[in-house]
Amino acid sequence: MKTNSKALWAGILLAALTPFALSAFQAEPAKPQDAAAPTPEPTLREIAGDSPAATPTPTAEPTEGFRHHHDDQDDRVSVGDSTYVGPNETLEGNAVAVMGPLTVDGTVDGNAVAVLGSNTINGTVRGNAVAVCGNLNLGPKARLDGNAVSVGGRVIKDPSAIVGGNVVQQAPRLDFSDNGTASSWWTHGLRLGRPLAIGPHLHLFWLFTLCTVALYILLALIFPGGVRKCGDTLAQRPGITFLTGFLAIVGLPVLFILLCITVVGIPVAVVVLPLSVMACVIFGKTAVYAFIGRSIVSRPMHPAASVMIGVAIVIVLFLVPVLGLMVWFLVAFLGFACALTTLFTSTKSAPPAVAPPAATPPDVPAPPSAAAADLAPGLAAVPAPVEAPLAGTVPPVVVMVPVPAVPSAVPPALSPMSEAALPRAGFWLRMVALLVDAILIGIVIRSGRFFLPVLAVYGAVLWKLKGSTVGGIIFGLKVVRHDGRPMDWATAAVRALACFFSLIFLCLGFIWIAFDPEKQGWHDKIAGTVVIRLPKGMSLV
Repeated sequence: MKTNSKALWAGILLAALTPFALSAFQAEPAKPQDAAAPTPEPTLREIAGDSPAATPTPTAEPTEGFRHHHDDQDDRVSVGDSTYVGPNETLEGNAVAVMGPLTVDGTVDGNAVAVLGSNTINGTVRGNAVAVCGNLNLGPKARLDGNAVSVGGRVIKDPSAIVGGNVVQQAPRLDFSDNGTASSWWTHGLRLGRPLAIGPHLHLFWLFTLCTVALYILLALIFPGGVRKCGDTLAQRPGITFLTGFLAIVGLPVLFILLCITVVGIPVAVVVLPLSVMACVIFGKTAVYAFIGRSIVSRPMHPAASVMIGVAIVIVLFLVPVLGLMVWFLVAFLGFACALTTLFTSTKSAPPAVAPPAATPPDVPAPPSAAAADLAPGLAAVPAPVEAPLAGTVPPVVVMVPVPAVPSAVPPALSPMSEAALPRAGFWLRMVALLVDAILIGIVIRSGRFFLPVLAVYGAVLWKLKGSTVGGIIFGLKVVRHDGRPMDWATAAVRALACFFSLIFLCLGFIWIAFDPEKQGWHDKIAGTVVIRLPKGMSLV
């Protein structure tokens, strides 16, 4: 499997380089050692068939070079690392380095190719030497039978180097050698799982980053209302925002294909659609940075100032290995989702309802006395039937008559608003309930292929119908909406989908429960739900 993948990389790279160096890959002149030997003329005895049997015609054996073209086991391919062929080493295949330097001090029977890195030849290469977005360095001991090609770089040739083919250098020149920006960014950044890097030769990279930050601040200065509106959409409607972004990412490839099928929509699919997505991501990231900034400061401020604070915090996170790349994807996704949701929906809240003033009719009897209000719960106040009191007589006597309490067959149910005020369930209790559900689903389906989708559907259905899963019922847990409204299908579905979001980032969305004041995970915050602990004696079945 490893050998096939290496051969696949080499084939793809060599095929991709053909258009760039088409003029260089011409037919090589025949070498004296490769010329076919002249066939001797047959003698009269050979024509007559009297040739001795001890002198058979030798059969041509396949040469090593021919065997190389049918054997990919000798290719040496590295991705994100350097490739080196030692001085006393002979490589019968191709030497390829992707996003790393290639150094050949020995012999390579095939081609020597470096992509996004430098290619240094100080030995013998039987094929072509190619550098894409990097420099091709030919040392004094370089012996190249094929062509020397540099696409987006330079060919630096020592006077003692020998090149049997053509020397091709195609502009524009891009410095992606082993000492260049791309290689340093890969080594100190992406390779460690972070989008930003600190290392040598990254001044152009940081200049581009500062220009991007300036663009975010400029957008906040020009469109403060739009930036604030996008942030409000993310804060007030996290579930709809997440669902919109997820569906948009799934539907964009389908829309692209449909536009291409119509032929007329090809310009829209190739130009308008990518530019629109890029605009949504840039503007949405501006709103996300502003939202982060104003959430940290917790006081009203201009969106531009909020963007500067949010960008400063996120840049620090971008420098953390692994977590930085995850945060970058999260910010890009939320930016695209909130910009798209704001574009197609309205975030204007309905005006609060004003209750009309209560009017007391003139014929309403006076409220009961305080003494009657303080009666014991099993007693009722019944006035004694006496005549209208005369002047100077004693007022009517209130007689206490015991009234038997009527037992209730069904205990009173809590309203959704009162349920949202109950104590929150902690991290470990919720994880044990989730483990019970996972074991139950594993026993039922007996297959790991569809385990997570089935678990998500199982949770969404039971959250809507019962407010809890089997594990939650065992431990007295219930999922309710934070705003006190009844659970609906949309909220249950969004919460189920958001659980994947909490899972893929090293389960940080679930670990967040242990540190959040409301004991909410990322999926709870997206769906606007909380998990409560029901009072003892209240059943969910």
